[in-house]
Amino acid sequence: MLLDNMLTLPIPLKYEIELTAHGFVSPTSFVYGAEEKYSPVTCMKENINFTFHVINAGPSMSPNTNLEIMIPNAFPPRDSRLFNPLDIKTTAGHCSYNKYPRNCTAAEKNENILKDVITFFSKPTKRHMYCMKNDSLCLQIHCQLGNMESGKEATVHLHLEATPLLLQMDDASVLKFEVRATAWPEKNAKVIELHKDKQVAYVYLEGMHHQKPKYHVTVLIISLGLIVGVTLLLLLSFILWKIGFFKRKYKPVPQDVNRRDSWSFKSGNKSD
Repeated sequence: MLLDNMLTLPIPLKYEIELTAHGFVSPTSFVYGAEEKYSPVTCMKENINFTFHVINAGPSMSPNTNLEIMIPNAFPPRDSRLFNPLDIKTTAGHCSYNKYPRNCTAAEKNENILKDVITFFSKPTKRHMYCMKNDSLCLQIHCQLGNMESGKEATVHLHLEATPLLLQMDDASVLKFEVRATAWPEKNAKVIELHKDKQVAYVYLEGMHHQKPKYHVTVLIISLGLIVGVTLLLLLSFILWKIGFFKRKYKPVPQDVNRRDSWSFKSGNKSD
């Protein structure tokens, strides 16, 4: 007779989670570059709007879901900010970042005419801006979206404005900003993350230089053009003078001896 016919076997339970992140930006590009000499310098009037979506496409709940947004926000080695965050909204949980004062004034800088001329003619075609892991030169936004049931979606709206430092840039013809958004669930031994590559979304924002030189560069180019033009004209005139172009002897044009002077008249009788 069996006194105890019960057996307890622990069965490890795993949860399969599939998070998908994607996003877009509007507008996708903007124009930058130094303005005219006496134009007011301020932040860009049109806002840059980012939207990110996180979807739990897996069969199980995603516990304590997080979203990290990384935006390039400085030109190394300088740490001055390129963007001002204006507003962040999320449909689930809350978002946070290291806040700093809004700045829409241009810093005073010493103008180097020679450097500006060299930069204008030798600037690279494109400069790619991106963020490394825990990059201090990037705007890092962390959103805690909470538990996400299967099929649930969370949306984060982000509004930025470009600062004068970015708008006055003159170092490249095109600036390409790579914005990265990464979603992940709370780390747990019971959680299996499927298709982790889908948890990362990349959004690209491009800045197009207006290709207009700065005021003092324009003045210098025109002045140099005039000086070179006048110098070439004087040099050409000197060469022509040396070869005797201006001392050429012209042969007199022969006149017809039988040609009657139109202003000479001969008087005579009608009977002749």
